[in-house]
Amino acid sequence: MKGGRWFARGATAMVAVAALAGCGLTDLDDLNFRTDDRLRFVSPQVRSTVKSPVTITWTMNDFRIAAEGSEPPSRGAGYFAIFVDQPPIEPGRTMDDVAEGDSLCEGSPSCPDQTYLAGHDIHTTTKTSFEIASIPNLPASKEELQLHTITVVLMDTSGRRIGESAWDLEVRIKKVGF
Repeated sequence: MKGGRWFARGATAMVAVAALAGCGLTDLDDLNFRTDDRLRFVSPQVRSTVKSPVTITWTMNDFRIAAEGSEPPSRGAGYFAIFVDQPPIEPGRTMDDVAEGDSLCEGSPSCPDQTYLAGHDIHTTTKTSFEIASIPNLPASKEELQLHTITVVLMDTSGRRIGESAWDLEVRIKKVGF
């Protein structure tokens, strides 16, 4: 009986390790065990009603802004990726994940480029502000005033997402066509 319990506990531990190994985490540094308050949105105010184009502005502490390919990658330097109404790519992943399964993009060595990403409501910048030209209607919402989520994450200079920190800004926009 005692040997059976040890076996059961060991098997449970092995299953847990295998499950964690498959969840996309490659480094314990990718886990956040605290609130990351380095980024603070300046404008627009959270849940305010805005019109297109929407310019978002933020401040960033303890992070050096550097363009993609400008220096060796590190966790302390890079640029910003902005995702509109969709979850960001996973920690440690690149924008190639956005194009996964798109045969037209996968066949082109320069894809995904800025135009492709913008067509998927994803943008990158080395500035602490960005103008989003238009935010499309939420297809499942019949509300006249729609709540949109803009998510900012950090990217290193090799084009990989740094850690799991993500900052969300919700804004309301009148549905186009009303």
